Amino acid sequence: MSEEKSAYDGALESWDFPSFARKFPRDEKLDALVIAFAMGDFKRVNDEAPALAKSTEDEAVKRAALFLVERTRPDPAAKVFFGLTAALLVFLTIWWVTHDGPPKDAPAPTKPVPTIERVN
Repeated sequence: MSEEKSAYDGALESWDFPSFARKFPRDEKLDALVIAFAMGDFKRVNDEAPALAKSTEDEAVKRAALFLVERTRPDPAAKVFFGLTAALLVFLTIWWVTHDGPPKDAPAPTKPVPTIERVN
């Protein structure tokens, strides 16, 4: 007799299952959120995990649900690097606008004379 695998067990065996979730407690709603996280449905995780954390009495499930939400947030270092990159882009744009072009006292460019070549 072949035993039917649950969706969670199938996701657990896939390569993209989050390794940190292997130690989560088994709960039907939490399992569904872990599967959604593994599939990249972070909106569902952000919408349902806080509600699960508020409604459950089990502290381990509550911590796991909040941890899933935390893992969908951007890294604070990434925010800092994004801000520094934006500041550098603004600085270089201003520098380019204020320092581009020929000097004011430079002579006007001359029109090049076309070269004509005759082949016999």
